[in-house]
Amino acid sequence: MRKVLGGLGVVALLALSALAVPAQAQTATGVKKVHQTPFYDPTKEVTLQGTVENVLRTPSRGMVPGAHIMLATGSGIVDTHVGPFAFKGYHPISVEPGSRVSVVGVMKTVRGSQLFLARTVKVGDEEYKIRNEHGVILAAMNPEIAKNKANKPAGGAR
Repeated sequence: MRKVLGGLGVVALLALSALAVPAQAQTATGVKKVHQTPFYDPTKEVTLQGTVENVLRTPSRGMVPGAHIMLATGSGIVDTHVGPFAFKGYHPISVEPGSRVSVVGVMKTVRGSQLFLARTVKVGDEEYKIRNEHGVILAAMNPEIAKNKANKPAGGAR
């Protein structure tokens, strides 16, 4: 029995000594920071104006998920991504082929194709917010529900 306990003591001592070895710190000279451009860069926002050619509430195979508006501009047809909530919720976009619209957003290359990421879509006098200023897609919610959720305490006992 003593031999077993003695053997376990040696193993425990070796394990503790391995943990006691100081960790090697990485020096600043060997570290190279990579600054990536954010996916949605608000400094590159532009406004496109055109006529709605087609509305795709469900994207075709190979397209980025979410709804798309095919916008006919002076430069050709632009695939405008309006996200999964644009035609749902409290304040859905009311747009159809032939509508004149003004869209603020950023042009990106996604999966090898040009895609315009809409932040706002203006149809007539009505403006729809699709993304926030950082490019995060917004879900349209009834203002009363949003206010109640904001005032509701998080967590707590059950």
